[in-house]
Amino acid sequence: MANEILEAVTIRLEFETGLDEDGMPIVKRKSFSNVKTDAAPDHILAAAEAIAGLQIHPLSKVAQIGTTVLSH
Repeated sequence: MANEILEAVTIRLEFETGLDEDGMPIVKRKSFSNVKTDAAPDHILAAAEAIAGLQIHPLSKVAQIGTTVLSH
C-alpha cells in the first residue's frame, strides 16, 4: 500500500480586476508558498482575507494547493 505525505502547501488568491470587452471578469492571481502543512483551513482563510485587505481589488476566490509525495 502506498503512503501519501503532504510535502508543501501553497495558497492562491484570485482577485477580480474588472471586465473585459465581452463583459467577462478579468482575474489576477497571487500565490503564497511555504504555508505550514498542518495549518487549519480557518487560519489559512483568515490569512488570505488579511492579505486581501491590503489589495485594491476584491477577493473572489481562495484556493489551497497541496503537493504530496507517494512512497511505499
